[in-house]
Amino acid sequence: MTIIPLRRLLALLPLFLVTVALHAQDVHTPKAGSDERKAIMDALRVPFERDLKQEVIFKVDVLKVSEDWAVIRFIPQKPGGGEIDYKRTHYREQVEADMFEPTGEALLQMDGGPDSWKVVKWRFGATDSEMSNWIKKYDAPASLDR
Repeated sequence: MTIIPLRRLLALLPLFLVTVALHAQDVHTPKAGSDERKAIMDALRVPFERDLKQEVIFKVDVLKVSEDWAVIRFIPQKPGGGEIDYKRTHYREQVEADMFEPTGEALLQMDGGPDSWKVVKWRFGATDSEMSNWIKKYDAPASLDR
């Protein structure tokens, strides 16, 4: 039997704690068609359909879930996959000024269980990202920002 000196054990403690902390923030992407992914998309659909005044589906570029938080980057589309004509929305002036990207991002939090999510922050049409700021501001897991 090998006895490890206490000093050596204490030297390894920070590495152990970092490993445990990273494991606690495991990130996963819900599979297409899963109940979790459907619940996230349904929560996100509410503000976007209200904003665009039409039904939408989402082409997902990034979807990450950690603990009870999720981040998503996406492109809204018409049901069936067609492009939305943003010149027929309140984004018309931004489109004409070439100051519009048809992408969105959102930070969501689980609201009572894995099949219920709420949108904490979202934005659409911007040419930059606020995701890192939102993750810090709302104390969401830093692992979502990687």
